Amino acid sequence: MTRLIDRRSILKSSLALGAGLATGGLARPALAQSREMTFAVWGSDAEVAAYNAVIAKYQAANPGTTIRLDVMPFAQFYQQVDTRLAGRQAPDLFRVTYQQVGRYASGKAAVDLSPYLEANTGESFTPAVWSAVSVNGAHFALPHHTDTFALYYNADMLDQAGIALPTSLDDAWTWERFIENAKALKEKQLGSYPFAMSWQNGAVHRWLVYLYQHGGKLLSDDLSASAIQEPAGIETIRWTQSWFQDGLVPPSTSLKSSERIQNLFVNGTIPMMLNGNWQIPFVQAQASRFKWGVTYLPRDKAMADDLGGTCVAVSRDAKDPAAAAAFLRFLTDEANMRDFVNEAQFLPVRRQLVDAGIDYKLRPDEMRVFVEMTKTIPEHLVRTVTLPTWGRFNPRFADQLDLAFTSGQSPEQTAETIAADAGRILVA
Repeated sequence: MTRLIDRRSILKSSLALGAGLATGGLARPALAQSREMTFAVWGSDAEVAAYNAVIAKYQAANPGTTIRLDVMPFAQFYQQVDTRLAGRQAPDLFRVTYQQVGRYASGKAAVDLSPYLEANTGESFTPAVWSAVSVNGAHFALPHHTDTFALYYNADMLDQAGIALPTSLDDAWTWERFIENAKALKEKQLGSYPFAMSWQNGAVHRWLVYLYQHGGKLLSDDLSASAIQEPAGIETIRWTQSWFQDGLVPPSTSLKSSERIQNLFVNGTIPMMLNGNWQIPFVQAQASRFKWGVTYLPRDKAMADDLGGTCVAVSRDAKDPAAAAAFLRFLTDEANMRDFVNEAQFLPVRRQLVDAGIDYKLRPDEMRVFVEMTKTIPEHLVRTVTLPTWGRFNPRFADQLDLAFTSGQSPEQTAETIAADAGRILVA
């Protein structure tokens, strides 16, 4: 069986930083001279507000320093950052998913932060995320948070359909039961479509959750060859393709679209959505006309979930890399990480925060479901999506699955093409 990373092995590492945490983990003085920096991010209103709060706190502690938050749509984020890098006009700092760090490291577009960090900095972060930001012993970003997926549901609509909810992780709906429930909602015309999955804008790594649930893998155990062309891979493509063929999900919610499925959920278009914990503030604010909750993902041969989250890097165009790195240490220290994840509904990546737990002020019961789901993240999945070449492979992977979902390309042809791309890019 695929070995799972439990909550402790994902979100815990060894020793935490000492008394210097309040200033980013290093005993360094506040910046004295005037500096201006640009920080490129994407994010929900809650995330942007949380970023602005820590920026204001940093500027107050460092008179003369100004950090301008540059908020971009996620769909265009990497394209805009890459374009600016090509023109040598990139922002000083930029947000990045763990799956993309290797690409910026290998292209020397992100600065190696090692000279600006204490030697034991990595010991304060969880092994999975610290590994993701480290390439050949160098560290190209600082981990900021993690997140994962669960199933949001409109309780009023599920009650009308007579659908009973799982009471524990072990009691999660099977794939078969999930589809039965979706068809019951469709038959009773409760919503325009039964559900949608948040994998838009090419977030194809989230599809891997189902592959691992079905007992498959994208790559072999040692990551040296493709494995998606095996029966489990073809069957998983066929199952997710059937969502579109059977009219269970809106046609606009495939991988290459930019549909915001959280809007479809809060306006009643869909009674269920597979989405991340960071959507809780938005749903809480917008879904005032019905009762809602969060339960576990459906499961097949096993349960599995995705390791999400982001880190922050310093670009090669930073005017003052040392000053930018100082802000990153501040952003990711214990106190500021606690505030950020509480405000934006994320999960922390520092051991002390995990040990103590986060007393979430918003929907703590729903957040506990997400915490439980993190126990099911396969170690092999994490090793796969944090390969340095993942960023190059990701667009091709998304293209092929999108052809299966929107154009009817056969699962066999889809798997064959993905396998060829994986062999050429990921394991070359």
